[in-house]
Amino acid sequence: MGFLLLILFVLGLILLIVSFFKEDSIKQLEDQIEGTSVTVMQELYKIKKKIRVLEEELMIEDRDV
Repeated sequence: MGFLLLILFVLGLILLIVSFFKEDSIKQLEDQIEGTSVTVMQELYKIKKKIRVLEEELMIEDRDV
């Protein structure tokens, strides 16, 4: 019985130590989401800028007509 408890205790310690060195998959996911978010914001900015330019061109054409 004591031997079994010792094995379980050692196994628990080994798993605890390994868990500290294991790469955090949640951190990777957060980094991917952050990167995607930045990319989406950049694309949205570009699209809004293009829309603004097109609207200005349409206003200029309306004045000429």
